[in-house]
Amino acid sequence: MKTLVLGVGNPLLKDDGIGIHVVRELEKEVDGADFKEASVSGLELVEMLRGYERAIIVDAVKTRDGVPGKIYKLTPNDIPTMHGISPHDVDFRTAIEFGEKFIGEMPERIEIYGIEVENVTEFGEGLSRDLKKSLPAIIKEIKHSIEDGS
Repeated sequence: MKTLVLGVGNPLLKDDGIGIHVVRELEKEVDGADFKEASVSGLELVEMLRGYERAIIVDAVKTRDGVPGKIYKLTPNDIPTMHGISPHDVDFRTAIEFGEKFIGEMPERIEIYGIEVENVTEFGEGLSRDLKKSLPAIIKEIKHSIEDGS
């Protein structure tokens, strides 16, 4: 199964870069998948999924009272519909529906690993202390999912 592992985020906004940090480490440890990084959303993100059978997306999540490092395994249907910053952008779920209808070649399976983060507003390339401590466990879980296809 042709698999893409896509790290999403801005590595210059501390924990917002968690998806990119995870993908960089996974690329060193896992064979049999393509690894990409993205700092885009909506339709631009969907275009990157084109031609893959399975997509694993790793991104930052910030919830009320969340514990940094907690992993949420989601599907596109779990993502709420929200408008982006620009009125020309669309939310991820709508972008996926558009891709399936008009672009074709969308993955049969799209899995999203949302990693609870602490700090996404300060500039800096490093992760917060709690997220750094959680990084090995996050990588291990996603690596296992990639290798066993679950």
